[in-house]
Amino acid sequence: MEADVGGSAAATVSKLITHTPAAEVSAAFKEAASAWPLWDSKTHPQKPKNSGKFRFDYNGSYDTERVLITSGSATLFPTDGSAAVSICGGDAVFFHKGFCCDWVVHEPMTKHFAYFVGEEESSLALADIACDECGKDCTAESYLSGELDLCPKCFKANEQKHAGAEKQRFGQPVPEPKPKGKRPASGKAGGKKKK
Repeated sequence: MEADVGGSAAATVSKLITHTPAAEVSAAFKEAASAWPLWDSKTHPQKPKNSGKFRFDYNGSYDTERVLITSGSATLFPTDGSAAVSICGGDAVFFHKGFCCDWVVHEPMTKHFAYFVGEEESSLALADIACDECGKDCTAESYLSGELDLCPKCFKANEQKHAGAEKQRFGQPVPEPKPKGKRPASGKAGGKKKK
């Protein structure tokens, strides 16, 4: 896919992040991005839990993560002290390898994303997840604890340490099943017998 997302007059570019406001994003980029996987900030591990705050280090086996924000808003605070970047629905953002920032999500966010090596979309970046503790391939099922990818065995071995980790399959969040409420025993309503 061509890297041009639209008019560059309003784009904010630094060495490690390129931000293009919604009004400047090309129709071609929007169309291509609509086919990419969808990320939801509500499923991403946050510290403290449900705060909208987390750190992300773009250090995978790709050159650039390209995203199209579909809803919500956030402010990104680069850890290198660079100026904060505010992003919202409709914006395009390129996160280049080596970029690290603290996210503060103001409104729950969704975004389409894809990984690129050079100008070519890379399927390898999604498929090469290895456990950061034992090295085992855990692409099919893993847990994301902060910046650590863990296989199910390593996660279970130290589940308390990794409380709040995000369960993933093929690098995508797996929604937690909703707990089932207890049903009253048959013939009893609220535990009291009718008189």
